[in-house]
Amino acid sequence: MKTEKLTGFIKQIQPTNHIILFYDDSETKRRILYDYISDGLAKGKGIIYICSDESPDEVRDGLISYGIDVEPNERSEILLIKNFEWYIEKGNADTLKIINRMNDAYRKFSEKGLGMRITGEMSCFFKQNKVRELLRYEYALHKVLTIPIDAICAYNLQSIVDAGYTDVIMPLVRAHGKAIFTAQGGSIIVEPNDVEDTDLERLLEIEI
Repeated sequence: MKTEKLTGFIKQIQPTNHIILFYDDSETKRRILYDYISDGLAKGKGIIYICSDESPDEVRDGLISYGIDVEPNERSEILLIKNFEWYIEKGNADTLKIINRMNDAYRKFSEKGLGMRITGEMSCFFKQNKVRELLRYEYALHKVLTIPIDAICAYNLQSIVDAGYTDVIMPLVRAHGKAIFTAQGGSIIVEPNDVEDTDLERLLEIEI
């Protein structure tokens, strides 16, 4: 199994990269995703953050504490912070509608001369028992995105365990181009094609 460390990885993310992040605590998630957002803004990208574990206001406060100029970027619609209805609207998770929202956002950012970077907290799919729809959506995006945006799909491991869906971890990994696993021991990046089911336990108890 080929692996690489997280250091410097965020700055190397390119358009069409479709990445999955598994995290075990909120601070780790914030550190990685806020770094991802800050780097995207510095590179002239429009940003979409879709909330599920935290509320939009909690995310705003976190981004501000990280040193990101939230208010002017929101006002100019360079930064869009959305709640989970982006994914699940009135109890329905429609893959085509989600992808159309993404395409529309990309078009609007492009009209401003911006690229696009998106990240979403995916716990809402487990909390609302929409796991089949989640897998359909992730595989529809493909390992390499079909439009020149980049994305990190963020998964709270505790939400997956609480919902009894640990069996979907490997299918989710294989729907993405790279996977980031984080635990108390550190973070590690893997190529999904190099991961076997038997590797998961070790990856979720990382030592670096």
